[in-house]
Amino acid sequence: MRAKKIRRPCSNCPWRVDAPRGYWDPQHFVDIWKHCQDDGLNFMLCHKALTLPEQDRQLVPCQGWIRVMGFEAIGVRLLALREQVTLEEINDQGGPVLFPTFAAMLRANKIPLPRRSRMTPRHTGRLR
Repeated sequence: MRAKKIRRPCSNCPWRVDAPRGYWDPQHFVDIWKHCQDDGLNFMLCHKALTLPEQDRQLVPCQGWIRVMGFEAIGVRLLALREQVTLEEINDQGGPVLFPTFAAMLRANKIPLPRRSRMTPRHTGRLR
């Protein structure tokens, strides 16, 4: 199923350097950090997805997040495999100036960096 398309980061996308500050709930950023960073299986939805009918909301990834995280994020890789984003979108460096990292975006919004949610595999037996 193809996503509804928003082709560029929105004017108030939190990834944009020129976006308004204080617009977003700090807990929202913490939740995104926990679930959508490079090792998360989820992806960040565009905040404008909330204006779409409910059945379409899950299909609109944040264009700022896609461009900043790129293929480092498992969620972006999954979106590309499902053809919900294109390579052109992922590699697009034109358009508005974006924060270079997740941490930089959080700092600009005065959000303390939460702990990483990296999964550490447990060894169930001895290696031979």
